[in-house]
Amino acid sequence: MEFQPVIMAAGRGSRMVDLTANNAKPLLPIGNKPMLWYSLQLLEKAGFESAIVLILESIRGDLIQALRSAGNLNITVDYVTIPDEEDWGTADSLRHIAHKINTDVLVISSDLITDVQLHLLADVHRVHNSTITAMMLAPNEQSVDGTPVPGPKSKRKQEQKDIIGLDGSSNRILTLTAEADIEDELSLDTSLIKRYPYFEIKTNLMDAHLYILKKWVVDFLANTKAGRSLTTLKGEVIPYFVKKQFRRSRTKDVVHAAGDDEEISTEKQPDIHSYTQVDELRKVVNRLSSWRAPSLYLEEADCDEDNIGCYAYVSEGGFCIRANTIASYCEANRQIAARNEESIDPTIPIGNKSQVGPDSMIGPGSTVGERVSVKKSIVGQHCVIRDRVKITNSVIMDHVTIREGCTIHGSVICGNAHINEGAELKDCLIGYSQNVAEKCKMSNEVVGDSERMMEI
Repeated sequence: MEFQPVIMAAGRGSRMVDLTANNAKPLLPIGNKPMLWYSLQLLEKAGFESAIVLILESIRGDLIQALRSAGNLNITVDYVTIPDEEDWGTADSLRHIAHKINTDVLVISSDLITDVQLHLLADVHRVHNSTITAMMLAPNEQSVDGTPVPGPKSKRKQEQKDIIGLDGSSNRILTLTAEADIEDELSLDTSLIKRYPYFEIKTNLMDAHLYILKKWVVDFLANTKAGRSLTTLKGEVIPYFVKKQFRRSRTKDVVHAAGDDEEISTEKQPDIHSYTQVDELRKVVNRLSSWRAPSLYLEEADCDEDNIGCYAYVSEGGFCIRANTIASYCEANRQIAARNEESIDPTIPIGNKSQVGPDSMIGPGSTVGERVSVKKSIVGQHCVIRDRVKITNSVIMDHVTIREGCTIHGSVICGNAHINEGAELKDCLIGYSQNVAEKCKMSNEVVGDSERMMEI
């Protein structure tokens, strides 16, 4: 097996806490399937037969049951649990399973919903013998910029951008800095300018949180002091390796104290370059090839044989969205519904003169009354939709009851909620097991546990 797939599914959904307060992020329904189902399906379609999935210890049983109910998956899953009390980043999680990693590793976030062909990312990794290969998303029709978000307008925050420097010919990542980390100016190393005097600065690319890492990167993270200080892949590991591409090896002499009858000894303390692996065939190919990357024109001693290389695969087409905010979660549901060919279970009872649009979905076990209209929306499993209800551009989770004459637009209704007669909701988020009074009119509100609310 060339790559071992690892799905990071232990996130707590801190940017969408009104949804994850009573339901773990990997379990959130998208198109009436748990979010994690889409990552597993992506791997299965790419030919993988097994995957490691990192999850919180408390959700293991519920997640296995939810995936089993969703069906249509044959991939073998090795669930590795993380204690709920631990606050680990993605690099911490990768260290936790370092003993299981035997080859280069494909890391994917469980909130990535995409139909991108994974071999395109793998091809970039192979061609450049890349240390780290990251998928970047170009602006596309799935962008959530300007998309209405359920909840108070005052809570909405502008997405932070990344400042990404790319070599125009190879898409080598030359610099990677979060917009929030830049005060007045962007500083660049002279070694970078020397090797790449011309390159492109991008501010409109989004990190998809889909990476291929060399096995030695995992070893470095697990076995060195510098590696163990890095906690997240996107925020710390990737920028760290990007910077190390153009810096010389700095192996240090470590002096060991001795007793009265012993001599003082020294040994070399390895740095990141001590972990790089370049086989003899690769050296011969680089030496004889008529094509050379810009850095290979430099003196060999100055570039450490170019052992560290970070590259990007920029996806410009297809369906690709990260459901890591309430806005992107809603958009992911809309896109899945629009692409679904079998939107309604034929066994679902639908009342007279009711209309369910082709861009909508209704889960099994639900009932729909008379004169109901459902457009650009997803209705979960075992829901009860009474007569004369209008649902537009909304997500209705499982076991929700919506009584007669209600109008729901641009909203998210969480599981077991009860919407009483004549209620009108516009751009609202109704939490789990909440009750909305009859003839209540609300706009841009969140109804839920106030102690759990935070900025969207």
